[in-house]
Amino acid sequence: MRINKVRFLIELLFVILLMGVFYLQIIRGNFYFSLSIRNCVRIIPFAGVRGKILDRNGKIIVDNRVSYNISILPREFKQNVNNLDKLAALLNKSASGINKIIKKDFISASRPIIVAKDVDKRTAFLIEENKFALPAVVVEVIPKRSYPYHNSAAHLLGYLARIDRWRVRKLKDYGYEVKDMVGFTGIEESLEQVLRAQDGGIQLEVDHRGGMSRVLGFRQSRHGKDVHLTIDIRIQKIIEHAFAGRRGAVVVMEPDSGRIIALASFPNFYPHMFLEEDNSGYINGLLTDSGAPFMNRAISGQYPLGSIFKVVSAIAALEKKKITAEKRFFCPGRMLAGLKEFNCWSTHHSQDLLEALTHSCNVYFYHLALLLGADTLSEYAGRFGLGKPSGIDLPYEGQGFVPSVLARRIKLRNWYDGDTANFGIGQGDLLVTPMQAVRLIAAIANGGKLVVPYIVERIDNQELKPKPATDLGLDAKIIKTVIEGLKQVVNAESGTANIGWGNLKVAGKTGTAQVKNKLSHGWFVGFLPYDKPKLVFCFFLEHTGPSIHAVVLAHQVFKQLQEEGLL
Repeated sequence: MRINKVRFLIELLFVILLMGVFYLQIIRGNFYFSLSIRNCVRIIPFAGVRGKILDRNGKIIVDNRVSYNISILPREFKQNVNNLDKLAALLNKSASGINKIIKKDFISASRPIIVAKDVDKRTAFLIEENKFALPAVVVEVIPKRSYPYHNSAAHLLGYLARIDRWRVRKLKDYGYEVKDMVGFTGIEESLEQVLRAQDGGIQLEVDHRGGMSRVLGFRQSRHGKDVHLTIDIRIQKIIEHAFAGRRGAVVVMEPDSGRIIALASFPNFYPHMFLEEDNSGYINGLLTDSGAPFMNRAISGQYPLGSIFKVVSAIAALEKKKITAEKRFFCPGRMLAGLKEFNCWSTHHSQDLLEALTHSCNVYFYHLALLLGADTLSEYAGRFGLGKPSGIDLPYEGQGFVPSVLARRIKLRNWYDGDTANFGIGQGDLLVTPMQAVRLIAAIANGGKLVVPYIVERIDNQELKPKPATDLGLDAKIIKTVIEGLKQVVNAESGTANIGWGNLKVAGKTGTAQVKNKLSHGWFVGFLPYDKPKLVFCFFLEHTGPSIHAVVLAHQVFKQLQEEGLL
């Protein structure tokens, strides 16, 4: 009886064992087979190289350098508890810190986790020497962005940083993941898909000891495309050096093509710092800086234009035949418009158009504004590209604002004669970007064409065609008259920009834009040489007082460019 019970138990155990084998091999066989495949597969990524950014002369302004990352293979690393302490000692980090990184960045058991970025060569070699003691630790040689010209042209270039959640959602269909680096602002963002490299890798089958059995797959990494810009880094550097310590922007452009030669905004930042591991202090400093160093003032800053707008008022008055160039108005230093008195910065007495441009006489242009009316001023401002983006191939361009009677009435506010007078000298609600200002002066220099500025010349060997300019249909005689006035601004003894330009043939217009309770903004726009313009420019200084400061800065820059044979 007892023997029968023992036999029954043995048979029951065999039945249970057979059922377990049946369940594991037949019912769950495919599941465990796939697990075993994954367990013996190791993926080793090969980083691609992001495209370089070069200036118009082929000088590399954003490059890539060799960098060493230390990664661990999660499955093999966990199999040996001593790995963590050994690796921490070699990296001079705490074991708990490395453990936090592993937990935070874990995706799958076969996907390497970076535990230290951009380590020095000595550390990388030391880890390689200890490879047998740390078989689950990998030294990855990867390219990393480098900036031979430090923070030069930072706003137009942009920077690289780890992708944020918003961009992951936006770009997930393009294969971006949480740990990827992506371009922010400037060329790095606008041409992200062009510059971006495609990572490759090798898929290995390994044995239970981690040794390679065979190669299962291989994908070649793909380099990003090189981008050639229109800027001249030599000119860019000279401008930035001269601008040191001030706020504002400079744009230098070819008047006929819209090709940007230099574009600078101040204060700026150092793009390399966004690649550093311990960069929170630097970035927080930028974010809390009252100077707003992240803002590209050249294309995003929106400011009152001041007396630069008198060029638009003059052309509109001549085109509409409200005046001739010989028409004179008397400037006693002030003028009544409606019930309000408006001042001129000096007493100019009798002035014709050329004299009024030369001396930047406010009273003369108050008269023009009242003759033209607000709607005509708004129309001509729009024709010259004010109040709308220029179309430059950079992200986050500002629109500016052109006031009008209709826009004022929509806000349930009245428009007065004083508003029209103020509009005629570029004050009031009018807001423009420095890029719009340089585009305006280019339309005078090139004979009446509104160009579309651009900064990307070609991608690899593919030349990019600039967008066609818009013919404004301006009378050539009127343009010639205005140019003569702009020549006098710089070259006449009483001109507002005459500080002794020597043999530099410059024509231009100054502008001092008043700001409530703060120092004025200073503008100086123009072109050179005035008899056959090759360059147009805009120098803008934020809250520095009269426009003479912008004139002095431009003079310093162009004198140095002339001395170095760059003009």
